[in-house]
Amino acid sequence: MKNSLFILALLVLVACEAEVLPPQSLRLGLDYFPLETGRYAEYQVEEITYTVVNEPDTLSYLLREVVADSFPGEGGETVFRLERSTRPDTTQAWILDSIWTARSSAQRIVIVENNVPKVKLVFPFRAGLSWDANALNSREVDSYELVATPSVLQNEIESPLDSSTVDNLLTVIQQQSQDTIITRVEASETYAPNLGLVYKKSLRLQYCNSEPECIGLGILESGYIYRQTLIAYGKE
Repeated sequence: MKNSLFILALLVLVACEAEVLPPQSLRLGLDYFPLETGRYAEYQVEEITYTVVNEPDTLSYLLREVVADSFPGEGGETVFRLERSTRPDTTQAWILDSIWTARSSAQRIVIVENNVPKVKLVFPFRAGLSWDANALNSREVDSYELVATPSVLQNEIESPLDSSTVDNLLTVIQQQSQDTIITRVEASETYAPNLGLVYKKSLRLQYCNSEPECIGLGILESGYIYRQTLIAYGKE
């Protein structure tokens, strides 16, 4: 009997040793928002503005975000300084546009823009989560929801990066209006492990509703569409 118990215990021990758990950071999903001094990401940005009287106006430019520095925060978290620069194309020099800060913990990612903190992500990072992005400021509740990336968004991501690197995508739905006949409002950010933000999209469109016969025909009167796609990343 004792031998049987010993053998059983040994088998359990071997099975436990064979199961190698991934690091806690991976189990939590912190790799979906990598923060490391010197790390950079470059994006192609497209902004389209629609008006009733003019043809659509399209503005294209490049955006570069660099984790320039880090320092200890008040709550014991490390705070990272994000320097954001833009340029019209690759022939021009980068011009500093803004400075944000980001701090990460095992519970959430907080971005501070114009002195307003927003809870960008929460952990463990998996589909089905929802949270208030304005939980750390005085603004009204702004509900975010984490979902498996819809196929329509996957098809929009025309990144020059190898498709094998843009895998296991998850999307944060920030806004999604129910009324798509007269107005359409959407905002989302899509993330990939080890890359962070790979695609951002926001739009606010107003359709014709001044005459009964034009309602529901999708005749665009005004609004904008913003798209931001990851095209390069690395470490300085």
